[in-house]
Amino acid sequence: MVEHGAILNILRAKGFPDRWCIWVKQILESATSCVLLNGVPDKDFHCKRGVKQGDPLSPLLFVLAADLLQSIVNNSYKQGLFALRIPNRE
Repeated sequence: MVEHGAILNILRAKGFPDRWCIWVKQILESATSCVLLNGVPDKDFHCKRGVKQGDPLSPLLFVLAADLLQSIVNNSYKQGLFALRIPNRE
């Protein structure tokens, strides 16, 4: 799960226009879910992390978060914070 604030920070850092960020923020803030108890829906609650399952934005936001993680791993490797061990397949 990725916090909504982190998603918006990633969008801004990647250069998305303010208008786009506002749209994504509105979509994220409007997401609600509820729990079914014996087939009866309980009260709605607002989601504070991630996106709803089946949301068309989900793949895009996943790729952006994965890209940030990849950048962090690459920078850490370049700084010598860890080494990659690739086993020989003989």
